[in-house]
Amino acid sequence: MSAGLTTGSGEGRRFQFERPGATRDPVGACLAGALPGIGDRVLSARQLSAASSALAGRPELWEHLVPARRDQRWHALLHRRDNYDAWLLAWDPDHETDWHDHGGSSGSFAVAAGRLVEHFRRPRRGVAGSRSVRAGGAVTFGPSHVHNVTHGAGTPALSVHVYSPALVAMTYYERTDYGFSAFETVAVGSPHGRRSRVVAEGSGLTDRDTQAIDDLLAASRRDLQRRPVPREALQAVGDGAVLVDLRPAEERALDGEIPGAVVIGRNVLEWRLDPQSAHRIPELACYDAEVILVCSDGYASSLAAATLRRLGLRRATDLDGGYHAWKAAGLPTTAGSADPGS
Repeated sequence: MSAGLTTGSGEGRRFQFERPGATRDPVGACLAGALPGIGDRVLSARQLSAASSALAGRPELWEHLVPARRDQRWHALLHRRDNYDAWLLAWDPDHETDWHDHGGSSGSFAVAAGRLVEHFRRPRRGVAGSRSVRAGGAVTFGPSHVHNVTHGAGTPALSVHVYSPALVAMTYYERTDYGFSAFETVAVGSPHGRRSRVVAEGSGLTDRDTQAIDDLLAASRRDLQRRPVPREALQAVGDGAVLVDLRPAEERALDGEIPGAVVIGRNVLEWRLDPQSAHRIPELACYDAEVILVCSDGYASSLAAATLRRLGLRRATDLDGGYHAWKAAGLPTTAGSADPGS
């Protein structure tokens, strides 16, 4: 059977999400062959490329999963471990992912059929580049990579994506006159991120298996012991707390910064503050550290703080209202850049 998109079972069904199970053992065996002795280690760039290419070159392992007709964007989780996961994506005309990162995970995607175009942020320059990836090709990227992947012209496409560590969150970006500005961080169950709906008719999933972002945000805030308002946060800093600014460079350049705040990119936050991480900041990565996260308005920071608490940082929280509330309260800030029209 070929890797074309008009074959496979599930014709006429709408299923967006596949959970790993016993039928995925052949995929696991393929990955084990591509990643000998990997154990629980994070994959290198070479290993990521080898894994995505190996699976893309074995359509007999996954082509039966692709429905003949797709009412929505479609993806399937092929294999998952803590240190990496693999996904199959189907692309039809006009499909794109929007600008996003991968929450600190590195990754690789290999095109199994058709053509994709990757638009990406160039490191340290804030401008976009692009590259076309045809069947048989693969690209690899690091933990700070920001891109928007789109369907190329012509027939529908298939691609295999591998992430390490396993994908758990994405931050979405808008392109502005100052470069790329982050506006939303979401916990995700697929590499389609917020454009994906987790729908699996007949799969046994219930409403309890899914959460809207508002529900996830509310649950995250319930787990936080206390979200200080700006003047309470200022007092906490005087008592030894640390403010961590998650906003990207473009926003800080435009709106200003909080003097003394530690700047850590949202996409590497967990790796910098997990006391067990090899990439931690030793002075900050402590289980009893009082960390107050700051984003623009206090939304993405709540999700991030809940994640830190899951890592054992029991005093992690975030600033109610974010940087804009801090500035509105008349607390110290540095000046942002001038208006672009000045």
